[in-house]
Amino acid sequence: MKPLMTDFQERPPTPSTTRDLLAEIARATDLREGREGVALVMRTAFREGPLPLRDLARVVRMPLPVVGAVRRELEARDLLERGQGVALSPSGQRFCREELGLSARHDPRCTGCAGRGIVLEPALHEVVAAMTAHIAAGPPVDVTLDQAPCTPETSVLRALAMHEAGAIEGREILILGDDDSLSVALSLLGKAIGAVPRRLTVLELDPARTLQLQEAAETHDYPVEILAHDLRDPLPETLRRRFDVFQTDPPYTVDGMSLFVSRGLEGLRAEPGLPGFLSFGDLSPDDMLDVQERLTLMGCVATRIRPSFNTYAGASILGSVGQLIELRTTRRSRPFAERTARFAAPIYTGEVRPRERRYRCKSCATIVAVGSGETFATVEALKETGCPTCGGTTFQRQHAKTPY
Repeated sequence: MKPLMTDFQERPPTPSTTRDLLAEIARATDLREGREGVALVMRTAFREGPLPLRDLARVVRMPLPVVGAVRRELEARDLLERGQGVALSPSGQRFCREELGLSARHDPRCTGCAGRGIVLEPALHEVVAAMTAHIAAGPPVDVTLDQAPCTPETSVLRALAMHEAGAIEGREILILGDDDSLSVALSLLGKAIGAVPRRLTVLELDPARTLQLQEAAETHDYPVEILAHDLRDPLPETLRRRFDVFQTDPPYTVDGMSLFVSRGLEGLRAEPGLPGFLSFGDLSPDDMLDVQERLTLMGCVATRIRPSFNTYAGASILGSVGQLIELRTTRRSRPFAERTARFAAPIYTGEVRPRERRYRCKSCATIVAVGSGETFATVEALKETGCPTCGGTTFQRQHAKTPY
């Protein structure tokens, strides 16, 4: 009997030369996603281009510098051309059609929700407007704490995602770190739609951020408990096993993510099926596997992952987007961090991958080192204090090839 031929069997295999070219570009850019990552950039440029580099990074869910490096390699091979954003050259168009087998330019994603699965109804525009005013009046971002507040729309969408999961009404909610002001969004949304939590507690390290959250609670008249706490330390005994929902947008490192989720589990009651919400950067498959392994070790199961759900005003190195992961506890859920000791491993990006930058004072030409372990951890701190030689507050970043 003649075997039935499927569409997959009828299609010619991907030429080895194509795979070699994609792999060569992946190696040249140290792309963790490998040749598939390069192919994804090409497919996106084919279907949606030309588009700005920042938008391309958001769609392919890769860091902006990485996508920029891939673009340069593709341009060097005459597959992309400079112009109005990232665009395929005629050679790139032929490559996509003949080598990658692309033809359709149809984008199947929902245009109403941008793939998030949740839409902001007109009735909630006032909530977004209130969040916009609140976030605009926020304190300066502290990059040493990996702060990168999300947009006002994202904060409300995240609250709606929690509502959809049954994690607001009548719930006791613990927020671990709140530079996104989710406590404000939850409270304003609760008033707008009648979904009010039974208890809302925020743990925040940044004093300026804590003060702003307290002022928002007074302005909008809602109950919230805001506590100054460094999550490298165990939770206070009065907060252990008292909540049934946690939410966190932790530092950009796997250890930081693991610690914040672990503290969240410390706060939850010892029951299966309780929800947790984790916002984290869109990652390569290998890095995402590390995250999933850590979550599995803590006995958490990811029941829903929404890629590129969160949009951030900063975090351009991550493409200004990140995923929202809905977790549920199991009977095996356990915090991994010790309850009696301070967590000693580095958790913030500047600690894990320290980088020293050098700035030249425009007034007196003094060169000042900025970074983890230096007198000034950030250029913002340097500007606030002033040049140690003349007190000037205007500086120019010095690059490796810039003569001092």
